[in-house]
Amino acid sequence: MKQKKYSKLLFILWFLFCSFAVTNAQTEILTNATVIEMSKIGLGKEIILKKINDSKNSFDVSANALIELKKANVADEIISLMLEKAEVKNEKSVETPQSFSESLPSIEAKQFTPSVVTAKDALLNAKTVALVKSSINPSRQGLEKALFKRKEWKKYNLTLVRYKEEADIYVEIGRVPLSWITHRYVFRIYDRRTGTIITAGETTSWGSLAENLAREITQKMDSVSGK
Repeated sequence: MKQKKYSKLLFILWFLFCSFAVTNAQTEILTNATVIEMSKIGLGKEIILKKINDSKNSFDVSANALIELKKANVADEIISLMLEKAEVKNEKSVETPQSFSESLPSIEAKQFTPSVVTAKDALLNAKTVALVKSSINPSRQGLEKALFKRKEWKKYNLTLVRYKEEADIYVEIGRVPLSWITHRYVFRIYDRRTGTIITAGETTSWGSLAENLAREITQKMDSVSGK
């Protein structure tokens, strides 16, 4: 009887400990100072990365804060993940009318009657194109410049417009979540009038993200058009 009571008491204590640990993990908020301290005491990079992924945060990713992190010898992979977490947090805090898009009010949008169209026809008949990003990188100017430099892009004679509602086709670009090591980015090209996916692909930010995207986008367009 005493053994059963003792085992029951141990189970209750274990349950309370686990509940406290889970609650504490959920309410704990990591800061730059926390990350610096974990790095200073010699915690492994993988452990710190996992802790950042599993915890809430309030990271300061201003230029001065990044300088302080680097001075404290925080690993680049850790700083990159902090930037990514801060970016996601900022995006969630901003209310947008439509996720993964840059939209004009519907009253200003051009109206089209939905129809069936092939990917090739949609691409070859397009006169205007818009770039839609869900992440900070690449910069719009950098990607536009990289596209204009490619001879493959020039032969389509497309005019770049600011908003997708003004375009015949548009390119959606986004970063693959949790790809802080591989730095993967994906894109899709849509026919705006019908929603047809003309083509899609992915690349990484190693080297130049803008140039990598420009190369992959134009190569995929050529595969569809046969030019």
